[in-house]
Amino acid sequence: MKKLYLFLFVLLITFGVQVKAQERIIYDQYHFNYYLINPAVAGADKCSHIMLTTKNDWIGIDGPSTQTLSFRTRLTDHNIGLGGYIYNDKTPSFSNFGGQFTFAYHIPMSNGGRYSKNVMLDRQLSFGVSVKVNQISYTAQGTGALINDPANVSFSEISPNANFGVYYVSYGFFTGLSVTNMIPFQMLNYGLQEPVDPATAFLFVGNTFDLGGNKSLEPSVNFNYNTYTNKQVELNLKYSQNNPDNDFGFWTQLSYRHNLDSGSGQPLSLIPMAGFRAGKFQMAYAFNYTLNGLASFNYGTHEFMLAYTFCVPKVFCR
Repeated sequence: MKKLYLFLFVLLITFGVQVKAQERIIYDQYHFNYYLINPAVAGADKCSHIMLTTKNDWIGIDGPSTQTLSFRTRLTDHNIGLGGYIYNDKTPSFSNFGGQFTFAYHIPMSNGGRYSKNVMLDRQLSFGVSVKVNQISYTAQGTGALINDPANVSFSEISPNANFGVYYVSYGFFTGLSVTNMIPFQMLNYGLQEPVDPATAFLFVGNTFDLGGNKSLEPSVNFNYNTYTNKQVELNLKYSQNNPDNDFGFWTQLSYRHNLDSGSGQPLSLIPMAGFRAGKFQMAYAFNYTLNGLASFNYGTHEFMLAYTFCVPKVFCR
């Protein structure tokens, strides 16, 4: 009970911190893979992961389509984590292709004497840095008034950037702070039509509570803040049941995303999701339902995940 009170106190303190939002669209998929928003997660556990995620936004109004393939592992003899991903994000006019490579270092802070099968193995502090490259392409539209628009010019540009993150776990409790797009790179053409990627801070905090019988409950809070002063908060509650000695486990989660800045173009969202493990394979599905005026013009966002782990994971999708 004392642990629960401590966790609730941390959440209240964190609500008082003004951390803000938003990042490139691929990071909406971090529910299945926290590595996408924090490089320090690469190799944080002693298991290797391959994960494929596909996402179709705003079905019915020609929204973006995104595919992400990621890999992360740990060199246990040296406490070094390695990771990388490639992604492809497309709309009818824009194409955004890129990837990143990550180096992480992990500092075990206990010998795992308080081992529990349903939570983290031990206490650990992790640091990670990523280098990444994005290629953004625009295909000029050839109909209507856009034909004579001087801004309607096809182009393709490449931009480098870097991310940094810190990640800490302690017997179920976990928190992370990261900053993406640390290099203020200005693209010659893309910047004339759309803002370049802002530097963005991500903060998340949560705890896995052992309910007994290989069942657990995991509340968490995520915040985002960027240099355009966009602010966003997300509340998550996940329930999972997973016995590593069996070939099957499952989890469900409900997330609520709320923008804290007025006039934001990003909608409020309710995101139910569920997944299961069959042996070393994991599959999951998430449905993002917008709660503002956009809800009447689209059928929501659908996201699918398929993953393979080289061990049986004790914690789903982190």
